[in-house]
Amino acid sequence: MQDFRGATLTSGEIGSLWTTYIGETMFSIVYQHFMQHCDDPEIKQLLDMGSRVTDQLIKQIREIYKDDRMKLPVGFGEQDINLEAPRMFSDKFYMFYLKEAARSAIHNYSACLVGCHREDIREFFSSAIKEYLEVFNKVMDLMLSKGIVIRTPSIPIPKEGTTVHNQSFLGSWIGPKRPISSEEIKAIYVNLDTNMLGKSLMIAFSQSCRNEKIKNYLVKGRKISHKHIEIFINLLTDEDLPAPQLWDPEVTESNIPPFSDKLMMYHTGLAAGAGIENYGMAISKSARKDIAADFVRLAIESAQFAQDGAQLSINLGFLEQIPLAANRDHLASHPQNQY
Repeated sequence: MQDFRGATLTSGEIGSLWTTYIGETMFSIVYQHFMQHCDDPEIKQLLDMGSRVTDQLIKQIREIYKDDRMKLPVGFGEQDINLEAPRMFSDKFYMFYLKEAARSAIHNYSACLVGCHREDIREFFSSAIKEYLEVFNKVMDLMLSKGIVIRTPSIPIPKEGTTVHNQSFLGSWIGPKRPISSEEIKAIYVNLDTNMLGKSLMIAFSQSCRNEKIKNYLVKGRKISHKHIEIFINLLTDEDLPAPQLWDPEVTESNIPPFSDKLMMYHTGLAAGAGIENYGMAISKSARKDIAADFVRLAIESAQFAQDGAQLSINLGFLEQIPLAANRDHLASHPQNQY
């Protein structure tokens, strides 16, 4: 490979590496606690696989930062985990968590890849996507073999191509509506998964958190996720379609925090951000106006929740500042003595 140390990293590359490092250090800590309490050897093997992918990405980013003479973000470390804390989730939940983490990584790193120009950085994200694709497929295979994946429901197989001839295809606010489309079903299922994961995390974090302000925020997040889940389930049942099972029973009754308040707040923000991204994708896939309107409304509520969390993290001194563009007004009003 060519020597790229002379090529300055772009803003997109700096931002992508920065957020990836913080996120991967968080997952590394989470997997440590999961693996300590996992009993199923097949699931533990997959957690170890996910942990090794995470640790390798962290190592590669550190090398890039060293070569480009940049200061690493703080991220997360041993100070953010309590290995003496009992398990908070079942082995089944560990699989669900790993599947969703891999799916989110594939989506995020694909977005990072298309915003990068330097060949070594593109290769880094290409490799990360490949690694997480392997994790995702192996976890999905195991979940299917154990019979705990609720797949999107079957619909009639198309016998011929058809063309839309009526504006009613776009739906109406009142009165009869066309049946839900395959893309709209998939969007609902993806967002159900995201919210079910988020709700389970909020249950576990809120019952173990010691800070009352954070606890109240997490309880609010749990209630928002529950409301969103109910809306999606109602959309499916109104169409006589099955809804996936909730993961709430897979959270234990432990109230001893395995993770720091900082990690729990960051993870909550990460989950909220993933939800907002999924809602945006769902809006683009929903031709029926009533379904698209639901996604818009829920995306706004999720964005407000994420904003409230960012403000709380700032007040608590938890939020690391992402690299910023130069403040030209500040530089102009604070000239340096050159002599």
